[in-house]
Amino acid sequence: MAAVCALNTALASADAPAGCVDLSPFAADETALAHFSFDDVSEHQPPAPFERSRTYVTGDVRIVVQPIFDQANPAENNAMYRLADRLHADTRQSTIQAAILFRSGQSVTWSAMQESERILRAKPYLYDARILPRRLCGDRIDVDVVVRDVWTLLPDADFSRSGGDNAYSYGLTDANVAGTGRTLSLFYEKDADRDGTGIYYLDPNVRGSRIALETRYENNSDGSRRAVDIGQPFYAIDARYAFDVRGEKIDQEQGLYVLGDKFAEFAQDFRRADVSGGFSNGQKEGQVWRWLGGYTYEKRTFSPAAEGVPPDPFPEERKFGYPWLGFESVEDRFDTSFDVDRIHRIEDLNMGRRYSMSLGYSTAAFGGDDQDRLVFRSEYRDGQRYGDKHLLFYGAQMEGYYNFSTNRSEQVIARASAAYRQQQTGRFSLAGTLEAAAVRNLPTDMQLLGGGDTGLRGYPSRYQWGNRSWLASIEQRYFSDVYFARIVRVGVAAFFDAGRTWFAGSSGAGYDTLADVGFGFRFESTRTRQDRVLHLDFAFPLVDGPDVQSMQILLVVKERL
Repeated sequence: MAAVCALNTALASADAPAGCVDLSPFAADETALAHFSFDDVSEHQPPAPFERSRTYVTGDVRIVVQPIFDQANPAENNAMYRLADRLHADTRQSTIQAAILFRSGQSVTWSAMQESERILRAKPYLYDARILPRRLCGDRIDVDVVVRDVWTLLPDADFSRSGGDNAYSYGLTDANVAGTGRTLSLFYEKDADRDGTGIYYLDPNVRGSRIALETRYENNSDGSRRAVDIGQPFYAIDARYAFDVRGEKIDQEQGLYVLGDKFAEFAQDFRRADVSGGFSNGQKEGQVWRWLGGYTYEKRTFSPAAEGVPPDPFPEERKFGYPWLGFESVEDRFDTSFDVDRIHRIEDLNMGRRYSMSLGYSTAAFGGDDQDRLVFRSEYRDGQRYGDKHLLFYGAQMEGYYNFSTNRSEQVIARASAAYRQQQTGRFSLAGTLEAAAVRNLPTDMQLLGGGDTGLRGYPSRYQWGNRSWLASIEQRYFSDVYFARIVRVGVAAFFDAGRTWFAGSSGAGYDTLADVGFGFRFESTRTRQDRVLHLDFAFPLVDGPDVQSMQILLVVKERL
């Protein structure tokens, strides 16, 4: 096992050209990179004379894509693993090159290398990534990019249970089609509301560019969904501009719920079109300001459902058309940590302050209805590390409309949240979350709901309804050494949840504070797409209520623990 972070000094190598200094033990042996170990999770730093604050010219960029299993490791050298490596289409070097932020001949900094690592680690088709300065020749730096593939072509056969509702899907998904980084999914899904078939396609780097294309089509039992999105996002902290064009059409039947039961139903036709763009002057002293603008058209029409009782009052048609302007501030401050919300996996935690605001004006002249409205959206997020073991993340957001024709606010939704993580001794970790929400003047078709599907694991889905909500959860986690067949890692959790959703000034059955306790298991594969963690929870309610069972079993797939 060799890791660059073990280097304390760098001496001129006998194999290095005159005037050059090797910075990596892999400089003269590219084959060794095929067995580079990602298990060493300590922070790697380039040795002197590499300067972190200096800008270099990128020389040779050497990209090494490791297979799913390392056959040099006896524990991973058997017939099944060798067959998996042979059948798997390795990620192409051009796919990796399209994702990172530097090219041969371009300027590069240590910050850009670290950000490129984070971009690669976020890809679902890679287990991990390291970018290692290899050789320094004056102002020129040669770089190694090492990644490890995971198996991405999977027959989907998912089953989930949350809040007493079952859902399942099956189909075929490849998150790295032919090693190109593209995602293609053909699926059938069924949940408590509908069932249907669909196709999804994503190309994050069209023809090697920074432009992304995303499309989705669904044909469901109660309607259909069509969406297409093409644009170039702010793909890096220092990216100077972005643009996006999106269209979406959804027609479906929708229900209103309380105590887990549907009491009304209606059909909705939703159409939306967005054109937006933004620019930035780049990063200055670790902070970026972005100026944004665009136009949004949104229309919702309603009709009685084929079956079910219509809501009273029946939802009214809404149509908005508005230009908007906004800004966004992003602080470049990341923390690389371990065993926080993943099992034995490096995690890139965004600790930087980020806030944004946008204002629009909807009127008939811009395609809206005959009522003039101010459209507002704002968001704030931040994170802090206290000592070596304590992490705190917090944020708030608010959006809605102000109707100048009626002099009242409409569809206002405000949320606040905080998450605490304590990295304890050994393999233990403590996780706590606190969330609150308040809404004002929601239209009839929208609800603020609470239950098993929103974090109260001991209760049915969509159990409580109101205009105020809070939820608190604390979870003691244990990251075990169990590693089934060198494919699946296992974690264990014990948890307590409490919360309430209610109408301010009202009380009644089902509107009391609810609480539950329970335990569960977490299963994370290290050889398949890395944004999947299976949760199996057993929750026991502490407060009784209508249709509340003595135990809820939840089986869900999430991106994190």
